[in-house]
Amino acid sequence: MAFPVQKPCRILYITSTYSRDEKDNQNPWMVDTIRHLQAKGYEIEVLAPAYRGLPSHIVGGVKVHRFRYFFRERETLTHDQGAPNKIRGSLLVKLLFFPYLFFGMLAAMRVARKGRYQFIHCHWPFPHGLMGWAACLAAPGKPRLILHFHGACLLLAAKFKPIAPMLRFCLRHAHGVVSNSSFTAGLVAALMPLKPVEQSVIGFGSPLSGDPLPPAQNRTKIILTVGRVVERKGIAYLLRALPKIAAVMEAKVAIVGKGDPKVEADLHKVAQELALGDKVIFAGKVPEAELIQWYRTCDVFCLPAIVDSQGETEGLGVVLLEALNYARPVVASNVGGIPDIIKDGRTGLLCPQKDPEALAAAIVKLLSDPELGERLGRQGRAFVGKEFSWENIDSLWEAFYAKAAARS
Repeated sequence: MAFPVQKPCRILYITSTYSRDEKDNQNPWMVDTIRHLQAKGYEIEVLAPAYRGLPSHIVGGVKVHRFRYFFRERETLTHDQGAPNKIRGSLLVKLLFFPYLFFGMLAAMRVARKGRYQFIHCHWPFPHGLMGWAACLAAPGKPRLILHFHGACLLLAAKFKPIAPMLRFCLRHAHGVVSNSSFTAGLVAALMPLKPVEQSVIGFGSPLSGDPLPPAQNRTKIILTVGRVVERKGIAYLLRALPKIAAVMEAKVAIVGKGDPKVEADLHKVAQELALGDKVIFAGKVPEAELIQWYRTCDVFCLPAIVDSQGETEGLGVVLLEALNYARPVVASNVGGIPDIIKDGRTGLLCPQKDPEALAAAIVKLLSDPELGERLGRQGRAFVGKEFSWENIDSLWEAFYAKAAARS
């Protein structure tokens, strides 16, 4: 039995992306996790790469150590789209990985020597697990190495074979392994078939909170999708489903978020090709108050995620927690970690990926049956409130760190 971790407990998060200022909405689930753990007596600092020369600073009361890895104008490997999306088709961006890893390891060792951390907690263990391993070697007091998988690096490992041995090396040196969903946990297990890894599955709470919103009463139905506009979100399939929905009832699709410029350009082309006109709203990135208003306005929330051309998909689907927090009826693809949140027929409707016909049929089903939509939204909110409440997430983290601290 693991004993509680003594407080204050100091933890260094190593991550590819962290908010550049209080208004920067990068990985809000990570910011919220830190805030909740701080309230429990943990002291957390962050090591993250610089963005265009950004120095170390304090963001929302959290000390963020920034490491430089290239010339200022080229320090754009991370943030906004995420590194896996940026490396596609660009040899120069791919080559940035090597100085990123080298200078990241040096920075991790330097910060860890001074920080007196009990845990080095590495998000996206490729390549940050190597940085964490180096930090543990350099640090006094033998901190515990924690690997936190979100899916992306495991999917990359399936495509780029040299990544898998690096991940196995990190796993052999880890004191604790956590995945954000049962899907991700399965990928970790497949990576170590001969020596199974003991791991925990811990999701996130909703970045937004509030009372359930009443059902929308729009004459022209609003189908909302929210998130970083990248290929794996599958938004093009939602646009291709729209004409089939519009043949039954008046409807529009609202896309809230920014991301890969190429993907955004392709979506505009699809909208033009299908002559959708004002039936598609490209709202872009919006502040939190406006985002909540979009949830208030929408009749159905949709996450038409796919396994993209690089093998990536949704590790969990945090936006689903937001939508269900407001009791919105949800339609989503049956891929990645999404089924951990959307239980078909109980907390929403699931569809096969890349299938506009199935997507349209599910959305029409909810829009045509307001009682069904209201029931699924209500049940979804209750499920999220139980399984993904911050109280539950906090208790899972406390138990996880206690167990990792006790492990030799």
